[in-house]
Amino acid sequence: MRHDPYGTGVLSKDIPTELRRLQLLENALDPLSIAAVEKLPLGSAPRILDMASGAGSMSYWLADRYPGGSVVSADIDPRYLDAERAPNLTVRTFDIREEDFPEGSFDLIHARSVLKHLPEREDVLARLVDWLAPGGWLAVVDGYWFPSDDTAHPEWGGVLRAIVEQMNSQGGDMRWTRRLPGLVARLGLTEVDVRLTPSLAGWEGWGEQFHRWIRPTIRQTGPTLVEKGYVTAEEVERFLASEDGPHMAEWFGVVASVVGRRP
Repeated sequence: MRHDPYGTGVLSKDIPTELRRLQLLENALDPLSIAAVEKLPLGSAPRILDMASGAGSMSYWLADRYPGGSVVSADIDPRYLDAERAPNLTVRTFDIREEDFPEGSFDLIHARSVLKHLPEREDVLARLVDWLAPGGWLAVVDGYWFPSDDTAHPEWGGVLRAIVEQMNSQGGDMRWTRRLPGLVARLGLTEVDVRLTPSLAGWEGWGEQFHRWIRPTIRQTGPTLVEKGYVTAEEVERFLASEDGPHMAEWFGVVASVVGRRP
């Protein structure tokens, strides 16, 4: 099995704070995933794949939502997943870059915050489509980070630029998601739907969950960002100490929810 660039280093599950960081990210993104999925005509017994399922919140929601169906919760490192959480839930250790499911295996595939981290992202996307049964649905939720040089808050710009550089150095592309709707359509999916949600920092109301997630992410990754010379320790501290409130609100990106159906 090849080296896992996402699961090591700054986002490794060996880091004690990573579970909590993932849970905060789930709190921010679950409403978007649920909104994308719950309207789909899946019937009472869909076969579902939750790919790169992290700490498991969407796998558990899907298992509860469709008790007559089956949910495969797949992750390259499933240590946070509870295989006993539901009788229709199967937890599987799975490297999406190396392993396959048979064509037509699933009626719904949900993939969140994974493709932008993989150098093979477009090949993986094509394989996700192959795993869909005719009439099956693909729901991809992933973020796009805005360039940081136009921020209104100098104490943020260098740090946000640094986290993008770190992720890109691991084979990611934090701005790839803008291509996702067109790629999905070119792979033959129909009924393509796209929803964009702002990732808003510095605000305790609208976007509060994103606000709560970004600081722990910077706190966890900060030492590596400093060590690599992407940012100074002082810049990290200024970011973490910056005050909150509507006067500080700023989008640092958007999250795209893209859904399409295999004919």
